[in-house]
Amino acid sequence: MRETIWKNERGLALPMAVLLLLVLTSLMLAFVSLAQTEPMIAANHLMATQARAQAEAGFERAVWALSQGAIAQDQAAPIPAYAIDPASLPGNGSVAPNPYDGSFYLISGVTGGFEVTVTRTGLNDRLVAAIGYAPGNTGPTRSRRRIEATVERLPDMALNAPCALCVKGDVAIGGNSAIDSTLDTSCGNKLGVLSVGDLVRSGSASIKGADGNTTANQSTDYQQNASPGVFDSITLNATDFKTLRKLAKKNGTYWGPGYPDGTAASSPAWTGSVDFNSSHQLKNGIVFIDTVSGQDIPTVVADQNPSDFGTAVIHGNPFIGDSASPNLFKGWIIVNGSLAISGNMKINGLVYTVNDLTYNGTGTGEINGLAVSQNIRDVTASAISTSFDPDSTTTGNSRVKFNCTYTRRWDFLPRGFSLKPGTYREISD
Repeated sequence: MRETIWKNERGLALPMAVLLLLVLTSLMLAFVSLAQTEPMIAANHLMATQARAQAEAGFERAVWALSQGAIAQDQAAPIPAYAIDPASLPGNGSVAPNPYDGSFYLISGVTGGFEVTVTRTGLNDRLVAAIGYAPGNTGPTRSRRRIEATVERLPDMALNAPCALCVKGDVAIGGNSAIDSTLDTSCGNKLGVLSVGDLVRSGSASIKGADGNTTANQSTDYQQNASPGVFDSITLNATDFKTLRKLAKKNGTYWGPGYPDGTAASSPAWTGSVDFNSSHQLKNGIVFIDTVSGQDIPTVVADQNPSDFGTAVIHGNPFIGDSASPNLFKGWIIVNGSLAISGNMKINGLVYTVNDLTYNGTGTGEINGLAVSQNIRDVTASAISTSFDPDSTTTGNSRVKFNCTYTRRWDFLPRGFSLKPGTYREISD
């Protein structure tokens, strides 16, 4: 049998052309389909992006308005209408008024607009929910995106404080001490002294509250055996401490683990104790004296370790001050433990101790601002004590004068709202 080999390829081009035409036709149909759907998909992506941007614009507007209210609180001018602080609403409502109650649609530019709801979730926390729309909030073709986040601020200690000297425990005031809240009532009328435990006054000590008269030591000038809940608004929490630690580290006035003398250093180890005097002076700003571990002190007494508490002593000529005001401290002194102050020096600001405060002033020394002793461990009260053992003492020639401006110290502290880490999220609804 002989094999036949065909060498004539005529007619092969036609089926190849037909096959190629079929492939090109399929590709053309695919491209035609994409040309119809891609613009729609791109338009949807664009509107979704614009809606999310509008939601973020609404969030930023709410933070701006909240911060404007915080700023306006320490100014003579009235708080502007766009300032939203639910804590100040009649009845202490939890949701801010229009246009921040979610019922008002605000057009923003030409791409859409937003609705914002601000809800009070804590003394210094606000939940901001913003819904963004593109190209508008009506019509069959629109995009909607919702974001939520919590914003927070440091507590306004001056506005919240009910007193010039606030002690969450027993307090003894003696010698020629003078506690006075009558000199500045711009943040409201304050008591001279407020204590959760007993208040013992001895010697010629004077207590004046802003009660409408200048007579000292009346029952309206102070309050003892108050409810511990009164201190909630002037208690710095873990978030506040975290913020204050950062500010102190930035200022070079943080004493704690890794910062044995105010600035970062590998040695010596932080022992939890510091002494400020003429040879070891303290500069202005936010000062934070931390525990040995650098951790907050537990609120449950059984969980506390007293040897971990920070301690600070201020005496002699301890402040650098400035050329105009030597030996004058301006700022906040926060001690995550106990503080003892003695001598003739002035502090214009806040003195805040998580545990005990001892103040024995001399000469013309004084605290102009606010003094708070939280007595987290030593909360001895006469009702459960066989002998009076005061947690906080104010003796000698000590003076505490309430001052709103000095307590706030906006020259060192942020006064607006900022995003609380870990709370930002986009929600499908």
